[in-house]
Amino acid sequence: MMETKSVLLLLLCLNVVLFLVNAAPSTCPADNLGSKCDESDDWKGEFFPGIPKIKYEGPTTKNPLAFKWYNPEEKILGKKMKDWMRFSVAFWHTFRGTGGDPFGAPTKFWPWEDGTNSLAMAKRRMRANFEFIEKLGVDLWCFHDRDIAPEGKTLEESNKNLDEVVALAKELQVSS
Repeated sequence: MMETKSVLLLLLCLNVVLFLVNAAPSTCPADNLGSKCDESDDWKGEFFPGIPKIKYEGPTTKNPLAFKWYNPEEKILGKKMKDWMRFSVAFWHTFRGTGGDPFGAPTKFWPWEDGTNSLAMAKRRMRANFEFIEKLGVDLWCFHDRDIAPEGKTLEESNKNLDEVVALAKELQVSS
């Protein structure tokens, strides 16, 4: 009886794993043949299509993509709520990490990812970052180490990659 339960448990676990693997949204193929992720850093279309700018709608809203309690313009003790609560998006955790933890598999898959750590991919991620923070209404973002740009084969190439991504980030910051 114990052996039967072990086999059934194993089969159940295998089914869950297969479901998770098959349920993962498709990403840009590494060979980029015929995909909307080509060698350029231009993603064709929105990164978060169908997601409007998130707005305050009050505590009675049924909209899951609305703020119920956070009203950035509401004044509290003479200061706007957005000045008291200065939210930011952490680039690594939002756009570089997989959402996994030491005990589990990745939980998020970005459709624009092509599986590379190329300069074009770094620029695509940066564009996605700025669309995301604009839709959230967040003014700040942060990164650590060199997670915004790929390493090159030499220090000079690594620095050049970082300079290119930083220039794009500056351009996107000014326009948003």
